[in-house]
Amino acid sequence: MKTYYPYCNRIGLYVKGRVSQEDAARQEQTAKEILRRLHSQPGVILADEVGMGKTFVALAVAVSVALSNKERRPVVAMVPASLRQKWPTDWSFFREKCLPPEISNQLQHGQAESLTDLLKMLDDPLKRRKSLIFLTHGALNRGLSDKWVQLAIVWHAMRRRHGVQGFRGKLVRDIGDVLQGEFGRYPESFYDDLLQSDPRSWRKVKQRYGIYDTHERDKGLADDDPVPQLVLKSLGKLDTSRVWQALQDLPKRRTDTFEERLDEARTELKKEVRCLWKECLSHLSFRLPLLILDEAHHLKNPATRLASLFQDKEAEQDGKEVAGVLNGVFQRMLFLTATPFQLGHEELCSVLDRIGNVCWSGGRAPDCGRDGFRQRLADLRNALDRAQSAALTLERCWGKLDSRDLRVDGKAYPDVESWWPIAQEREEGLSPAASGAVRQYKVALREMKEAEVLLQPWVIRHLKPEKLPEPYSHVPRRKRLAGCGACGDNETQDAFTGGIAVEGHSLLPFLLAMRSVAINPDRRAVFAEGLASSYEAFLDTSRQRRSAGTGVMDTDSDTEDAEDLAGSASERVTAKWHLEQLERIVPRKDAFSKTLHPKVADTVERVMQLWERGEKVAVFCHYIATGRVLRRLISHRMRDRIMTIAAKKLRQDRRSAMDALERIRRRFDDPAAPIRHACDKAVGEILKDYSSLIKHKDRLVDSVRALIKSHSFLVRYFPFRNKNLGKEDMSRALQQLDASNWSLRDRLRHFFKFCVETCGESERDEYVEYIHDLTRIGRLQQSKNEKAFTEMGIRRDELQQEDAVKLLPNIRLVNGQVSPDTRRRLMLGFNTPFFPEVLITSNVLAEGIDLHLNCRHVIHHDLCWSPSTLEQRNGRLDRIGAKAERCGHSIEIFLPYVSETQDEKMYRVVMDRERWFQVVMGGRFNLDARTTEELASRVPFPARAAAELGFRLECSACPAHQSKASRE
Repeated sequence: MKTYYPYCNRIGLYVKGRVSQEDAARQEQTAKEILRRLHSQPGVILADEVGMGKTFVALAVAVSVALSNKERRPVVAMVPASLRQKWPTDWSFFREKCLPPEISNQLQHGQAESLTDLLKMLDDPLKRRKSLIFLTHGALNRGLSDKWVQLAIVWHAMRRRHGVQGFRGKLVRDIGDVLQGEFGRYPESFYDDLLQSDPRSWRKVKQRYGIYDTHERDKGLADDDPVPQLVLKSLGKLDTSRVWQALQDLPKRRTDTFEERLDEARTELKKEVRCLWKECLSHLSFRLPLLILDEAHHLKNPATRLASLFQDKEAEQDGKEVAGVLNGVFQRMLFLTATPFQLGHEELCSVLDRIGNVCWSGGRAPDCGRDGFRQRLADLRNALDRAQSAALTLERCWGKLDSRDLRVDGKAYPDVESWWPIAQEREEGLSPAASGAVRQYKVALREMKEAEVLLQPWVIRHLKPEKLPEPYSHVPRRKRLAGCGACGDNETQDAFTGGIAVEGHSLLPFLLAMRSVAINPDRRAVFAEGLASSYEAFLDTSRQRRSAGTGVMDTDSDTEDAEDLAGSASERVTAKWHLEQLERIVPRKDAFSKTLHPKVADTVERVMQLWERGEKVAVFCHYIATGRVLRRLISHRMRDRIMTIAAKKLRQDRRSAMDALERIRRRFDDPAAPIRHACDKAVGEILKDYSSLIKHKDRLVDSVRALIKSHSFLVRYFPFRNKNLGKEDMSRALQQLDASNWSLRDRLRHFFKFCVETCGESERDEYVEYIHDLTRIGRLQQSKNEKAFTEMGIRRDELQQEDAVKLLPNIRLVNGQVSPDTRRRLMLGFNTPFFPEVLITSNVLAEGIDLHLNCRHVIHHDLCWSPSTLEQRNGRLDRIGAKAERCGHSIEIFLPYVSETQDEKMYRVVMDRERWFQVVMGGRFNLDARTTEELASRVPFPARAAAELGFRLECSACPAHQSKASRE
């Protein structure tokens, strides 16, 4: 194969302990295949399944392209705001571990979160030029809010004005108030020097005063000119007389009117910033070699802000000022998405359309030409149209089947999986409905394969193997337990054992909900979904419905609005009566009792079983209220269990046992105590094998000791055979195995090894810092000393909720109300052997987050109608280098649902859609009760048929694909 980008052969993606040699080989071959395709076509979509290392493949491509262009123009990676920290962290690791020093030393990166940041980096001379720029989605929509740009407008407003010399002294006094924020806290002499200098020399003024903004250092902008050249060029076209007048109108003294005039000056300044932004956009013109766009499925709708950036400039722009600014800017594009076929086929083509907005002029234009690209895309669209039509017809034919059709020549088969291989080969002996379904399957298969041939050049997609890698290739990668199989001790994999039973006091609320749904079969019963989650979620949605005065319930940011009251006036009255009765009788207690919600009780029980066996667990729930009650109940239940175990082991009553447990805990704080000495010595012995962690030794020993002395660890790992714990007790505690056959000693070694071998230096320091902070928070929570939070500089939002001091620190809640920084801190802690042990989260952690290093159990407490959402959640744990791959035990996925309710219907529908999503692209359906009832009751589509109809888009050069092809 001809090498178009020679540097790709010097990049090695194999990192011992982080990625297997097979995965690394696949990634390297994928990167080379992408580069080969980019030589002749405008772009490629990399659509590997979640957790297969798309980021590292993209970085390998980025380095190859960046070093191969003579002008050393930067590659741009556009990333979602939620991943703006993850990509630079991965890049730092990639440079350190995957590149030889002579290449790594040539590369610099920067982070742009606004148009100003981007323009500064594009201005850089060759010696400071960035090789890679991480541009946040939405950055170009944020305007020129930078304070340096505002100061440049002030400078321009003063330029060549009469009387400016006498006015400048007064302005210097007030300019800090005008600009506000951190920029307003510098000395007056600094502003005076700036306003007397041309903005092109401001970088030298900054250096002279030693002024660097923290965010500039973090983004790689510390050495850049404060004001981009394009901004300076556009300044000359502005009329800044109103800004000048507003600044002159500021009172000489701080009179009563000063604040009013100050606001007027700020307003005028903001207006000029807006005008300057428009002027800059109109003259924005640059050529860059490659765009890498993460989460590219956001381009599916051409009307979105992100998609509008790539519109043809002559197209209608619907008032979007930034529309078309990236059209023709990039010579090639690489799109990343894990869910290409959850898009409709038209949406997929819309994403591919954006690839056509590359630069088609110059010597590096794609060989196919613009017209050739459009023709190829038109042919693909037609083929996908035919495939989609055939697949939809197959789905309709399949919907006509029922269990009576699962016969061949009169012989009945127990399930569709055993019936399908026989039926597929028979022309006769089938019922009319079954015969029609088989014929249409063959038509759909032919059309899908024809579309696959045309799609292959544009999309690369690898699927995860069904088994764990060597030496555990006999172990299933995933183990799914549904319904009541997700609770108690039932360990039957992928078995349908029925849902969670509704009994006793819980029965009446669910009966009323079922009756209300039956009255309104043409509406989505959001209230019933809330009731299936928790009583608190139902009550919360009811309050929102009443306060809004409509039939719309919005339980979270990603919930679709739905009316729960419809039909005739009498039907609405009846439905309203049912809902009012339901609200009246729903239990409002959150303590363990006979009125506890059945699924909440079972989720709590499953979490407790895993906790007692030493396992971490991630719990996904859709409703904010459900997340809060789960955290509260799990915490209360864990406290109760700690007391029970302590009482049993110490042979005392519960209160006395807890007093004794606290005395044992305090011995770890006494430097003279044998158990303290044994603990520190044992951890020190483990750390001896990891010399690069020596500088962190004190913090790591302190963190491990804090974990071991916690009540939750003491009661599970120490036998308490005598009151004076010592070296032998410590050794036994470190060697006790969890359900994955890992001891704490194993977990610590894996973590230390991860820090040394598979972390970049900055990432390693970040992990150590965060676990130390989490340890301090744990100590504060146990001491219940609220004042200490402020004294130690820990933000209140670290504690999540108003009653957090009363809750256990090893159980944490993450939802949309938690800051992104706190989310990252908890994610890092969850990826270590330290706290938290239970992470309850909404879908805010369902994309772009790693939770896989120390956890292999996920509970989907709340299901969702889309299989892609469930897969994204699973992908947090099912990733390269996951705990499951290292311990040889399957990832366990729990799908609890309440029997014979809306919950069971959702489970049946989503399992049915999971297979059809491989066949019917973007398969959408109504969420009304009538439609979902039909979907829930139809015959499941065979797994083998779904696999045969699915597109095969692997890299033919990849080892995994070659071995699979040879087996077939």
